[in-house]
Amino acid sequence: MPIKTKGGEDSFGKPMTNSDVRHFIKQLQDLSTTPAMLGKILSMAGDETKSTKDLGELISYDPAMAQRVLKIANSALFAHSGMIKDIHQAVFFLGLNMIKSIVVGMTVMNIFPPTGTFRVENLWLHSYEVAFLSSVLTEKIAITNNRESFLAGLLHDIGRMVFYSLDHASFQSIETTDTMLEQETTVFGCTHAEAGAWFAADIGLPDSIVLSIKHHHKPSASPDEMNLVSLVSLAEAFARMLNPRVEDDGIWTQEHNAILLEFSLTHEDIHAIDDRFRSVRNDIEKFFAS
Repeated sequence: MPIKTKGGEDSFGKPMTNSDVRHFIKQLQDLSTTPAMLGKILSMAGDETKSTKDLGELISYDPAMAQRVLKIANSALFAHSGMIKDIHQAVFFLGLNMIKSIVVGMTVMNIFPPTGTFRVENLWLHSYEVAFLSSVLTEKIAITNNRESFLAGLLHDIGRMVFYSLDHASFQSIETTDTMLEQETTVFGCTHAEAGAWFAADIGLPDSIVLSIKHHHKPSASPDEMNLVSLVSLAEAFARMLNPRVEDDGIWTQEHNAILLEFSLTHEDIHAIDDRFRSVRNDIEKFFAS
């Protein structure tokens, strides 16, 4: 694959296309960039015969992963500060599905390590905020299954990580404005939502996660999993509204007004969500500061 250069062109001066992005994602697989842990976790996620003990033992084989899981399990996000001493306790307190979400998310993070001057950690910080808000929203919306909401929120912007890894300069030329998706299509031949969905499908994530990534900027376009897609989109819009930062791309649209009505969320609900978010915001930032 030709080397990319500033301005979204390959080394022969041709604009990038979505085929270039798809090929780059495939290269991640071909070069075995995806850690073996991810495949094992995803395989275990689909095997109903596996227990919390099995998952705990698998995580324990990777000390670095185990340490990070314990750190986030003891964070304010889950209100278990200092209570969780080992992986088996973490699985017991947080549950099988949440631990799977955390491990999958952290494993994917390792695929896209920080490089260059841009702080890619800020994108993960944004993603963790959206993941937390997605989980909080499931408490307000009874019709939504919360088993996948945290992971869907955590990986909703994985396509931006793909773009960043593919071409740092072109990625940083795109501004998070109302025209962000159009800018991405001009530079990369596709949007980060499309790129993220391709990546998620390639590594074997469930269709519900793939759709939530692909349609999080336009939930009404999703052919299925409307509740999860809408929830993630709303969580991202809340993140930008409640704690705006440069990396936030959850621009509020009329669709979000419709989602509020669809989910019967009141002003009181929004204030309660804001309070919960404020209580963990600093804790999330500390997690990525070290």
